[in-house]
Formats: sequence, C-alpha cells, structure tokens
Amino acid sequence: MDRLVHHELRAVVSVLAATAVALTTVGLVRGFSAPSEPGRLGLYVAGVLAFLLLWTLLKATRLKWLGEIRDFEKAVPVEDTGPTLPAERFLRDQPFSPRLFVLYLLFTVPLSLWEPWAAVLPLWSALDWLGQAATAAHWERGHGVLLWRGRVASRPWELSVSRRPPTRTATGAQPA
Repeated sequence: MDRLVHHELRAVVSVLAATAVALTTVGLVRGFSAPSEPGRLGLYVAGVLAFLLLWTLLKATRLKWLGEIRDFEKAVPVEDTGPTLPAERFLRDQPFSPRLFVLYLLFTVPLSLWEPWAAVLPLWSALDWLGQAATAAHWERGHGVLLWRGRVASRPWELSVSRRPPTRTATGAQPA
C-alpha cells in the first residue's frame, strides 16, 4: 500500500525531473536563449496557474463529476487485524518513480526537440498532482485519518483509510 499524498508527490518529483532533463536537452541541442516576449510569457503562466488553482478548488468539492472529496469519503477502512501499514517512507526510501520518469522522458524529449516549448508541457500534470496532494493532505488533517491506495493489488486506484498513528515525543517515546 502507498499513502495517497506520497504517491502524488512522488509523481510530481518524477515529472519535474523529466522536465529538467528535457529543458537541458533542448538547451544543449538548440542553444539557451531568453524568451522573445517575456511579458506575454508571464501572462500565459499566470493564466495557466489561475486555471489550475480553479481546477484544484473544484476538485476539493463534492461536485459529482469533478470533486475528489466523495472518493475520499467512500474509502474503505483498513482492518486493524490485517498487515501492518507501511511507515512514513516518502523522503527516506523512494522519493522518485522511475517508470513515470521514463514515460514522461520518452514523450517530452522528442517532442521538445521538434518544438522547444513542449518541454514544459509535463508541468501541467505536475501542478495538477500537487493540487491533489494538497487536497488529500487537507482532508486527512481535517478527518484525523490517512488515505492509502493499493490495498488490493488488482485494484490499485481504490482508496482506503486508517487512523492516524499517535504522535511521538522528541525522544521517540509514546506520549503520556
């Protein structure tokens, strides 16, 4: 099982790495140059960010076809008698998804060599995943649970919830 927030952040890191490799490849092959109209570029970036913010806010609702909160609320509770849930491992063990990195790299590099601005297209999905991670983290904190995905191997998209483990003190001991 994988915690939903960690899964989304792992995807963001992988896509950012693929974007960096694609931008570097384009720069080395075509040369590094400043944008011809920086004001217009800033306007496009602001528009995309505003749209993604609106999209994330819509996904953080209970709207039938857009909202993610309904899926979070339908998550199946994890049995306490089952296997032990994995520890918080995002930053320690696997902060990167090699499969997703290679997939985005195979798509982005050839396309960006043909049209250089295409190197930044993966940022769209990275920002969307970042918004989903923020939505899931906010929902987890508000409900005092953790969202997990992949409880059943044949259906990795299904969500499950577990109680948040008790916090520890600075020495690692359980609180009194």
